[in-house]
Amino acid sequence: MLIKRVLSSVLAAAAALTCLALPAFADAEENARPEIPFTYDKLLTSTDKSIPAVSFDTDNWEKYVHLTPDASMLGLKMSQDKTTYYQGFSLKVSASDASDKLYFNMQNVVDSDNNPVYPDAQAEGAELKCPGIELRAEDFGLSCFDGCMIYFMYKVGADVSGKLVEDSIYCFGTDENYNVVLSNVVQKLTFNNLTNDNVKQYRSQVLQIGSKTACSRIVFETPILSKLDSDVVCIDNISITLPEKNDNGDKLYIKSLDGYNASAKPQETIDEIEIKEKTSSVDVADAPEKQEGGHGIVIIIIVIVVVVAGGVVGFLFFKKKKQFY
Repeated sequence: MLIKRVLSSVLAAAAALTCLALPAFADAEENARPEIPFTYDKLLTSTDKSIPAVSFDTDNWEKYVHLTPDASMLGLKMSQDKTTYYQGFSLKVSASDASDKLYFNMQNVVDSDNNPVYPDAQAEGAELKCPGIELRAEDFGLSCFDGCMIYFMYKVGADVSGKLVEDSIYCFGTDENYNVVLSNVVQKLTFNNLTNDNVKQYRSQVLQIGSKTACSRIVFETPILSKLDSDVVCIDNISITLPEKNDNGDKLYIKSLDGYNASAKPQETIDEIEIKEKTSSVDVADAPEKQEGGHGIVIIIIVIVVVVAGGVVGFLFFKKKKQFY
């Protein structure tokens, strides 16, 4: 799927990037993929970009997020997280097992000397799998995800470092047979508990799907390398922006399908660490408005600025006054 199709030199150069750029050599294969005209169910759309399509705030979320067919090989499970959620509740993906002979899109992964990291994955007959979770276009009243923008909040599991390929969960679009839509950008949700903490803090991410790519699945792949018995990733507030507008020229979004708890406020802290806002590397004006708390900090800053400004004015006035005496 993803790394199976990416040249070794491209992978080595892109390892430090947030997103994987996908190679042009697959263009011929992509052109051969049958085109799916984009259609949508008007009854499932809204012009309110602040409300996510799937919020995981009720039990209805299970109708819209699914395990991939290979997820059972790792003992992947989904559950509603009621403790480290971002807003309301969130989705938690956990693992309980991993096989030594499963290869997760690692056929062309090389080390700094350009040697295969997993040479057995290049052997004829080696099985390449796609374990993870997925969104299906038909669940949202869509013929495909072509031209759509997927926005979500996420938090990486605290124990996954060293146990995932590139310490990352991959997010990308596929066709119905899990062939990666290579003309699209792939997002890497990479473990980071230092400068840009996404382990104890939720972060935002955007996945843009290209037009005419026959993308019917959005996959969050969890390429686990070794036995892992813990949380892999938490996801919250998935929003879907459509490439269409209504008759009034308004942008369209998939409306809340699983019962969004609009009164729930974003959690200020997770494990005593404050959630901080992260601007996506993609500058997208149509990203849904995020529900943020923490307005008290802004007020404090304003008060401090006012007090300091008042002190400066008073000092200048006093100094000027002394010149006349």
